[in-house]
Amino acid sequence: MATRLIERREDIVSTWQYRAGYGYPTPGLERDAALTEMLPFFEARDVHPRGRFGLWKYEVSNQDHSFMQGVEVVERLVNGRIEITAPDPNLANSRKHPWP
Repeated sequence: MATRLIERREDIVSTWQYRAGYGYPTPGLERDAALTEMLPFFEARDVHPRGRFGLWKYEVSNQDHSFMQGVEVVERLVNGRIEITAPDPNLANSRKHPWP
């Protein structure tokens, strides 16, 4: 009614509500400590979580950050380069990425 998409309450035929439980990780105060334990566990099994839902690091999880996390982890695995975005959000957000 407030949006004026429906002018009269009588025009509503039916309604439906559904409250979904959390379908993605929600970071908390202990996130960094948890990641310190979990990431080595996964990486020892050749699983390299990155991106918005892989690292829980919402401070570096918009589209360009998530893309760079993927590029950087591949560069680390293939060429031994150091990752920048995932391990240090403050550094990643403070300057231009040093890679061309």
